[in-house]
Amino acid sequence: AGVLAHEVAHVLHRDLWLMGLADAMSRAVSLASLVGQMLLLINLPLLLAGVATIPWALPLILAFSPTIMALLQLALSRQREYDADRAGAELTSDPAGLAAALLKLERVTGRFWEEMVLPGRRIPDPSLLRTHPPTKNRVARLRALNPWPNEGEPDPATMRLPSGAAQPMKPRFHLSGLWF
Repeated sequence: AGVLAHEVAHVLHRDLWLMGLADAMSRAVSLASLVGQMLLLINLPLLLAGVATIPWALPLILAFSPTIMALLQLALSRQREYDADRAGAELTSDPAGLAAALLKLERVTGRFWEEMVLPGRRIPDPSLLRTHPPTKNRVARLRALNPWPNEGEPDPATMRLPSGAAQPMKPRFHLSGLWF
């Protein structure tokens, strides 16, 4: 339920549209940088002859702007993941459940696929090149939202929601096999 609420939060906050806009801006910056570099290359004979001058900060900006834009796009993606975690925990009123699901996903899928595809090549923590924040940071933020007074993980058998919180419905099974 926590993972589904996390994905619903992405839809609710229009993250796909926002990341598409960031991608379009990144592509526009890359195109503008490429055009600027080509114009600089075409005018290189004039620059070498001393007929034209340019401020030297301009070629540096042209060279590094696509990289800076890509890093900003990745930072935006990581922030949207934190926001979706928070909203997913609010939707289910169960931040501990989402934290447990994230830990389970990290344990089951994360390293297995990386070892198959890229053996021995794990992206170091922390890294600016990740689209998702590290799982331990996400779990720490979710545990800070935990509405239960005890410090440790709540025991699912004795877990009770605060008095004002909406009580989650228990899933029921029907003869047709559908949950409702």
